[in-house]
Amino acid sequence: MEDCRMSVITVENLRYRYPHAKELALDGLDFSVEKGEFIGIIGENGAGKSTLSQALMGLVPQFYKGAYGGTVMVDGIEAGRTPVAQLCGHVGLVFQNPFNQLSGAKDNVYEEVAFGMQNLGVPAEEMKNRVEEALKLLDIWQYRDRNPFDLSGGQMQRVAIASVLVMRPDVMILDEPTSQLDPEGSDEVFKAVETLTGSGITILMIEQKIEKLAAYCDRILLLHKGKQIAFDTPQKVFSMPDLNNYGIQAPAFTRICKAEGVTLADGTYPVTVEEAAGVLREKRLGAPACADGKERAQRAAGAELAQAGGPSELAVSSDEQFCIKNLDFSYLADVSVLKKLNMKLDKCPTAIIGQNGAGKTTLVKLLKGLLKPVSGSIYFHGEDISGKTVAMLAGNVGYVFQNPDDQIFKYNVMDEILFGPLNIGMDAERAKKEAERALKLTGLTGKEKENPYDLELYERKMTAIASVLAMDTDVLILDEPTIAQDWKGRQIIGDIIRSLSERGKLVIAILHDMDFVAENFERVIIMAHGQVLADGTAKEVFAQEEALKKARLQKPYVMQLCEALGYEKSYLTVEELLKDQVS
Repeated sequence: MEDCRMSVITVENLRYRYPHAKELALDGLDFSVEKGEFIGIIGENGAGKSTLSQALMGLVPQFYKGAYGGTVMVDGIEAGRTPVAQLCGHVGLVFQNPFNQLSGAKDNVYEEVAFGMQNLGVPAEEMKNRVEEALKLLDIWQYRDRNPFDLSGGQMQRVAIASVLVMRPDVMILDEPTSQLDPEGSDEVFKAVETLTGSGITILMIEQKIEKLAAYCDRILLLHKGKQIAFDTPQKVFSMPDLNNYGIQAPAFTRICKAEGVTLADGTYPVTVEEAAGVLREKRLGAPACADGKERAQRAAGAELAQAGGPSELAVSSDEQFCIKNLDFSYLADVSVLKKLNMKLDKCPTAIIGQNGAGKTTLVKLLKGLLKPVSGSIYFHGEDISGKTVAMLAGNVGYVFQNPDDQIFKYNVMDEILFGPLNIGMDAERAKKEAERALKLTGLTGKEKENPYDLELYERKMTAIASVLAMDTDVLILDEPTIAQDWKGRQIIGDIIRSLSERGKLVIAILHDMDFVAENFERVIIMAHGQVLADGTAKEVFAQEEALKKARLQKPYVMQLCEALGYEKSYLTVEELLKDQVS
């Protein structure tokens, strides 16, 4: 039967160049999207994804100006010629950075989420129902009376999503909406979006979480240097042999099945855990999997954990950097954030993971001296730092903020990077050498004279990292370093972590990307509600079902596949699994 669904978006020969730019940001895009579809937009940073989202909203060319050609029709309206205020009733856009989304006009979450509806004249009772529904759906109802700017980055991202969700547009465009959310929070957003498409709302989502897009999207639009490379099902796009050439790494399940030489019936490779488990079972067992496969894998992981001596037995070496004793902290007198926290940190690369609002950022700000304990002590190199200022610790402890715009302030990249080393007393010659090394490590060589404020979010994040790397501190704290980073960017950050570790530096990172954690960190700490739930190696910690559940976390994708297949041994990465299979 012929599909007669109506195209709600039609893009024809779309071309666009920003003012003063030489290259086209969008170069001849042609595609249509049907009502109720869920479309994933992928491509390396700089591919044109965010520019396309702004063209669908009419911001390109109306706000950004520049050279524009072609046609963009949204819900029967020509986006390039229709006032943005009029388009807002049809198209909702969630920005990449939640700090740019929130109006600042309201001082609590409830009113911030209702603000857009007030401007559209939505009836009061309807407004009330929509706000309550959205806040509960995104698990931020309990923060309705809080100031949005007092929340964690992940909680702010949920507020930004809710503020667009309540507008009930015909088309929703989400630019990396889950980049700062914990894994369960990401799932909730994807499930909410899937529900919206079922009600007829059309969704376009830009995301770096490839496995999530593969599991939920109807089709994938692949862009590269402003050009449209592919627009097809996830299975067909992620089976492309030259995908890496476009800066995209296929889902973990797809890479494993390619290496194993197993495909789906149509010749494409699996893109989800269910698809991969199905074809791998057929290859290895010749029959459907045992129903107790997951239970057997969990028992095996538990046995490995017991042999390792349990999650709390990770040996802390004599290279102790921090010692935290009975640490309490609260922002409000009656709301505790950290409770009787005890922890030792040596030079082992350490990832701190947990739900949004678990106290992770608060903890590292205390380590940096940005906050002071309510009670308890923090020792650095055996010395109590409670009386030390941020300036006194600056030469020893480096901290990269979650939002780079809270950190950068100079008008060219090189000045930004030199500021830190020069201010801690480093001589000019060494500061220049350290700055050049930091530029190279972060992939920013050639951007020295650029204004950081003219750079994309991923480049500003790298600039912030470089500015702290150049200070050559004993400790580097990274708060959500993979935000806005594509596959190449994540590889760069992984290389930085390994490089610093080899030089005897301690790297502490707050992360929500479990696969990145599994690939790059020797020690993993799970936090929830201001307390440590688990502490050990990645394999030990990810075997703890109860701790993961309490902290709203999920296992790395390869570990999920091992469970689905009922493997007796657990694996954390694609490389680890394939190496063992070959041997």
